[in-house]
Amino acid sequence: MRYLIYLILTVSTSLSAGTIHKWVDENGNVNYGDAPPNSAKSENVRVQSAPSNPGKALPRLGTSDNGAATNKDVATKQKQENEQQASIVCENARQDLQIITNSGRVRLKQADGSTRFLSADEIAERRAAAEADVDRYCN
Repeated sequence: MRYLIYLILTVSTSLSAGTIHKWVDENGNVNYGDAPPNSAKSENVRVQSAPSNPGKALPRLGTSDNGAATNKDVATKQKQENEQQASIVCENARQDLQIITNSGRVRLKQADGSTRFLSADEIAERRAAAEADVDRYCN
């Protein structure tokens, strides 16, 4: 019985350790899978799983209270995460503003997979929103 449990654990851990590949097919579509076709050049994709206890402070080594994180540690970590998220938003806003500024026509991909061109008013609204994000999140 014990050997059966070891066998199940070994097989389940090896199955979850697969690699995900990303490649572009001959039609220009981006595909993801565990086995790309031989004719396509692929790159490995790193997948991050969600935390098992979202919203709860994780225990840290070397802290008081039997390893529980102190309020100061949590506040510092939250501040670092907020700064990192602001940096990502800043970079995305700068890229959006550059695309809108350099493009005469901007295409938008719809939820159903089709695309449409934005009107001049929509482009102006997006430019204003991107400029506001750059002002707010970029130092």
